[in-house]
Amino acid sequence: MEKLRIGIAGAKRGRSLYKEFQKLQDAEVVAVMDPDRNSLDRFLEEFSVKSAFDDYEKLLDFGLDIVVIASPMQFHAQQAIEALNRNIHVLSEVTAAITVNECKELLLAAQESKAQYMLAENYCYMRENIAIKNMVKAGLFGKIYYGEGEYIHRLQPAYFEKEGVPTWRKTYLASKRGCTYGTHSLGPLIEWTGEAVTSVNCLGTGAHQEGRRYTNDDTTLMLCKTSGGALFKIRTDIVSNRPHNMAYYSLQGTKGCYEGPKTSADVHKVWLEDYSKGPEDWLDLSEFFNDFLPPELVDVPEEARSSHHQGADYYMVKDFVKSIREGKPVSIDIKKALLFTLPGIISEKSIELGGDHAEVPDINNWLVQK
Repeated sequence: MEKLRIGIAGAKRGRSLYKEFQKLQDAEVVAVMDPDRNSLDRFLEEFSVKSAFDDYEKLLDFGLDIVVIASPMQFHAQQAIEALNRNIHVLSEVTAAITVNECKELLLAAQESKAQYMLAENYCYMRENIAIKNMVKAGLFGKIYYGEGEYIHRLQPAYFEKEGVPTWRKTYLASKRGCTYGTHSLGPLIEWTGEAVTSVNCLGTGAHQEGRRYTNDDTTLMLCKTSGGALFKIRTDIVSNRPHNMAYYSLQGTKGCYEGPKTSADVHKVWLEDYSKGPEDWLDLSEFFNDFLPPELVDVPEEARSSHHQGADYYMVKDFVKSIREGKPVSIDIKKALLFTLPGIISEKSIELGGDHAEVPDINNWLVQK
């Protein structure tokens, strides 16, 4: 069996994903690309690949089956479109795009391509999130009507190079108001409910951190109404001085609820009408793993233990490669990618209007009817 030939665009973030592909028997990273020579050299010092390029077109010319887009987010959509136009499969880091127009162009490129596009939303592959998804599907929570997601990540050190030059995170995350990096929080909620966000209202705290040199509010809240009438509350905070809490979730249904941990001292817990012994009887989510997770996520293999994001990166890469190898639909396809991405883009409009209601485009209206 020939191995799938993989190229990575973006040497810095690509280092982590390279390690995950190395764990698979049926895929091989054969090339890496980065316009920054220092980043490229550091990659080549650590890993062995057949070729390295400083130009994206040359990478695509290298006879790839898959391109992994680990570039800064302002390049995600255009690089994905170029690969799809060549019928090269795409695994793209989040977010899928940074403008509504990019979302539309990306959708049309994916529709016309013979290749598949998948968004690398690794938080959807955390085993607790997979367990909740399966429990929702089995009806344990009843009808879902409310959910929360929070991404709190102290990123100030990543906004400037040592020389004081702004990084892409400063320009595309911190120099705009709105929920500019919300897919980690929103993605699992959409996976659990299967509902699209139809409108958002977004507000921010304003600036309070001393000596700040960016525009994004210290904390941003995005309220989302869904196609099924549910309400999601998404909190992003990429500037505040406090410990990280990058994967908090909460879920409420007519028959039960889920509460993720707020701190490292807490646990994932559920209250379920059909299982709890009383109104205060919280149950540890892990008690449901055997029934609602595949064996590989119950007895975690070494490949996942050494992976980032609690093993999620390994499970994500393995699932993607399996889908491509077997010719089956990927788990987080272009439609899901845009459902995860568009609300955050639209939130930028809402927050500038003082939190006014803003409609999220229906991506089905963009599809070309054949």
